[in-house]
Amino acid sequence: MVEITESNYHEEVEFRNVEHSKQKLVGMKFELCRFINCDFSNTDMADTTFVECTFVNCNLSLANVTKTAFNEVRFSKCKLLGIDFSKCREFLLSFSFTECILSSCSFGNLKIGGTQFDKCVMHDTQFVNTELIGCSFDDCDLRDAFFDHSTLSKADFRNANNYAIDPEINRTKGAIFSRIGLEGLLVKYGLDIR
Repeated sequence: MVEITESNYHEEVEFRNVEHSKQKLVGMKFELCRFINCDFSNTDMADTTFVECTFVNCNLSLANVTKTAFNEVRFSKCKLLGIDFSKCREFLLSFSFTECILSSCSFGNLKIGGTQFDKCVMHDTQFVNTELIGCSFDDCDLRDAFFDHSTLSKADFRNANNYAIDPEINRTKGAIFSRIGLEGLLVKYGLDIR
């Protein structure tokens, strides 16, 4: 097992079973690293940079990501509860999520077009003034997710579940929905759809 050292730069390192909960991981840079079965819950990751890194089966719940850079980062089977991604560094921000729990997260005021959210639980997640052009929400549970003044052009919601999106306050032109999912666009009208 490799421990995270106080070195500011880590490249092509695989970290397994690292317990780093409630600790600091500030101002570091990780490039081409893999994190497997690690606990970073409540960790201060401020001003840290992750480039082409992969997180598998990790817990990052309530991590502080103020000025954190995520560039080409993949999260798979991770728990990311309550993270305020809106505080991330926006330059080159790009990530993807597969089979992750992203409940109570915020993606406000971010340009994250093309992001892949696959098989994720996203209860109470907020997308306020978020650019989601071309994003995929394949088989995601969006119960109580909040979309407000966001751009959803070409976003794919065909296999998403439990969403409520108001087309009057969000830009939905070109967004893709299934016929069954159209109900999620009419929630505010209180219709009885059978």
